[in-house]
Amino acid sequence: MKLFIKITLIIFYLSINTSGQAQKTFDERALGSWEGTGTLFGMEAQFSMKWERTLNGKFLKLTFQNQFKDQRGKERVMDAHGYYNTVNGKGQWLDSRGQVLPLLLSMDRKTLKVFWGDDNTEQGKTIYMIVGKKMAVEDYVMKDGLLSPFGKAEYVKVKSEK
Repeated sequence: MKLFIKITLIIFYLSINTSGQAQKTFDERALGSWEGTGTLFGMEAQFSMKWERTLNGKFLKLTFQNQFKDQRGKERVMDAHGYYNTVNGKGQWLDSRGQVLPLLLSMDRKTLKVFWGDDNTEQGKTIYMIVGKKMAVEDYVMKDGLLSPFGKAEYVKVKSEK
């Protein structure tokens, strides 16, 4: 009987801990630094990103970089910052190309969908999806009224240096 009670308590304890983790939203799960590999414009690419809370916790900030060699072998690097207000579903993207893009967001427990741009800028969509301990990212740009894929990466979280 004592063994049964111990096993029941262990199962109860584990279910509380795992259900608490499962209930975290995307923004809670994304926090930290990530490194990734994938493709960009059909070329192999390296990616890094860091998600953190900023401005009194009102915004989720993404610091992002991609690197790839173009068809001529020239190294290309783009740096960017994204500011996401997960309460009102809006944000801003600023990058080293000089682009400033408005963002519209949709978020659940494992996915952040970002629609970027407007009638005066380039437009597209980025999908961030956390599956287990990895994050998959897919990028699309609007061409002739259709979303066309241009980037895809898989990231792993970098251990903190504490």
